[in-house]
Amino acid sequence: MSGLFSRGRAAALIGFALNSLISIPVSYAETLAPIVVTADRLEEPETSTGSSITVLRADAIARSGSKGVADILRGTAGVEVREAGGIGSNSAVSIRGSNPGQTLVLIDGIRMGDPSVIDGAVDFGNLVATDIERIEVLRGPQSALYGSDAMGGVINIITKRGAGPMQRSVTLEGGSYGTIHTRASVSGGTDVINYAFGIDGLHTDGFPRYGYRINRSLTIGFGSAPLPPLPLGDPTNKGGVSARVSYRLSDSFSLETGLFGFDNAIRFDNSNASTASNVFNARNHSSATLVQSYARLIGDSFDGRLHHQMTVFGTLTDRNNWVTESCYDLDYNPFDCRYGYRGTRQGVEYQGDLKIGTNSIVTLGLRNETERASTSQFPAPEGTFTPIKAQQTINSAFAQYRFSFDDRLDLTLGGRIDGVVNGPNFATWRMTGSYRFDETNTRLHASFGTGAKNASLYQRFSEYGFASLQAEENKGGDIGIEQKLLNDRVRLDVTAFTNRYHNLIGFGRVASCVAAQFYGCYYNVGRALTQGLEISGEAILVPDSWKMQVSLTTLKAQNLITNSQLLQRPNQQASAGLIYTGLPNLEAQARVTYVGKKLDYLYPSSVTLPAYAKWDLLGNYKIDQQISLFARLENLTNARYEEVYNYGVAGRTYMAGVKMTW
Repeated sequence: MSGLFSRGRAAALIGFALNSLISIPVSYAETLAPIVVTADRLEEPETSTGSSITVLRADAIARSGSKGVADILRGTAGVEVREAGGIGSNSAVSIRGSNPGQTLVLIDGIRMGDPSVIDGAVDFGNLVATDIERIEVLRGPQSALYGSDAMGGVINIITKRGAGPMQRSVTLEGGSYGTIHTRASVSGGTDVINYAFGIDGLHTDGFPRYGYRINRSLTIGFGSAPLPPLPLGDPTNKGGVSARVSYRLSDSFSLETGLFGFDNAIRFDNSNASTASNVFNARNHSSATLVQSYARLIGDSFDGRLHHQMTVFGTLTDRNNWVTESCYDLDYNPFDCRYGYRGTRQGVEYQGDLKIGTNSIVTLGLRNETERASTSQFPAPEGTFTPIKAQQTINSAFAQYRFSFDDRLDLTLGGRIDGVVNGPNFATWRMTGSYRFDETNTRLHASFGTGAKNASLYQRFSEYGFASLQAEENKGGDIGIEQKLLNDRVRLDVTAFTNRYHNLIGFGRVASCVAAQFYGCYYNVGRALTQGLEISGEAILVPDSWKMQVSLTTLKAQNLITNSQLLQRPNQQASAGLIYTGLPNLEAQARVTYVGKKLDYLYPSSVTLPAYAKWDLLGNYKIDQQISLFARLENLTNARYEEVYNYGVAGRTYMAGVKMTW
């Protein structure tokens, strides 16, 4: 198979899947379980929120066999993932056509991201999937609840919470490209304390990130030299830890603490080198360390009518990149150097949820956050490098009113003000609604609101920046219908969305640049429009034997200044998974992921990346209550495709392992 997948075949696949969902016999013995989510910063059933949300549960995460958070998110409606060359490479995730930096990422409610990154985007290639309980993907503008960056949506990664007798597990797996992966966890709890600890380690020899399995000639140095022979691989070593402990102080109050961290060492390729031998030079490597922690006091007052949460948090990120021919002296001669980046974020947040009567909840919150960034270069001849050492403090206040009526109607209305000390301010709002027709198992849901993103420290305070840059903003909404059939054994959700962006930050040589900004500067000018359709469904085809999950996303993403298609946004995405559990202790899954064509950057214009389909087979066999064996065959057809231009993907890959629980 060539890896291309025609629009007609994609339509046929989705058509078959959707037809299967609505043509299942009525003799069911099992139903799809409800999920509790936090789309409104409150724990509530998924059916009570008007927001468009997908929850990836622990069983689905374990079944996917993913080696990172980005892989787990693939196939989720409205989510785009692009990886530049295998495990450990730069991996960007965005929602509904937004930029990666316009998607807010949380771990246990604490903001992720490195303040020293140019646009603040989270590199998912650095993350490890350590002891994850579930991932909530909240789509659409959410800044009224979560502040800056939540323009496209929010990805909330929730780690495991311990309970009951101590439980331990160890997972070992290995396979293609010299990959070895180990996970271990321990959890448990009593009436007074509960705990969960996890550790994750991964090594892979990988493959050359640049030019691997590309069916065309590649050159470097502005096309003047052929690409040198590819090395055997680009190794990656990643490790991560997580900890979550809760202690009951009294009948009304408890203290929860959490820690998440990772450390990695990654080899990459320098496609910008002017000397052929330096493209795959072993000097091109990076290291990154992140430590993120929080302490959260949780309690109730006035007979449980007022629920409190006070959270103190801090994050430290330290990154170093060693790159050949990346720095220049005053005569523009290139030399090898190391770039250093350090970012910190710390703050405190209070949230109070007040029950008014039996139908209403008022949420009020205050937040103070300070982020800092510094950069370095070695060596740095005088006059060749301008370091950054900057900080900004953001004060925020938010409120939300939630109303329920007759166990059918749920409404929310909220707003937020964020202000940068000695900088710009922005205000955002959001409203949602959900109405259930219990007689027909139909639910209508809708959300509308605004989003915003503060300019990063780099955009404000680097040699190319302006401290007075305004926040990027958008306005958008969605409306959908969810239909359940056959006593909740089948679910289908169809949602249409639209988002309009303005005040986007661009880079170029414009009149507002000062004389020293010879190469250009950052400025507010951009406008964009994204709109599309999301379809997701799941069903039990045969009780205790066959299940199916499908999703389809169509997207139109347009630059309103140039009237052109936005880069790196596929026009269509689809996925389908068929799960078999008909034999005792056996679970097998076949799944296909389809990504439509998209444009990518090729100086000085763009290039079209063809559509592709990727097929995977997964299996798990439970020997007894303590031991399970599993295996995966990924990219079954050995498809060749690119998520980023000139960066290849893994071919047919085999993985197998064992999980022990006691």
